[in-house]
Amino acid sequence: TVNVQPLMFFILSKGQNAGKPSRVPWANCFSVHCSNKQSYDYYFWLIYGLYKAGKFKTRLRGSVIPFVNLDDIRDVLKKAGPPIFQHWQQYQQIMKALDLLEQTKTTLGQQLVTTENLQRYLIKRFFEKCE
Repeated sequence: TVNVQPLMFFILSKGQNAGKPSRVPWANCFSVHCSNKQSYDYYFWLIYGLYKAGKFKTRLRGSVIPFVNLDDIRDVLKKAGPPIFQHWQQYQQIMKALDLLEQTKTTLGQQLVTTENLQRYLIKRFFEKCE
């Protein structure tokens, strides 16, 4: 028998980005286990939207390193979840657009890094010829 693990994602619990979801674990994160793909998609994108909307910022506490606890995450989900679920189709369209924008940002970031590396290489090569 194959032991099927539920789908899982992670929520950052400390720092200014507390509440940010990820598909890979970080230090200082909560893990969310889902029993099916539909629940996974719903909760991952719900938390992503809440994070982007700054809904966890009001829950930050701590004087040196701000953090949210699991009850904070649950409270925000309990308040925001039902209204969003009622408009799930519309919310999915918004999340798809945000996902595309994130992909574009990643691509642009990679292009910036490549451009900087090329600039550094060209100037270094020029100075090596002049020595």
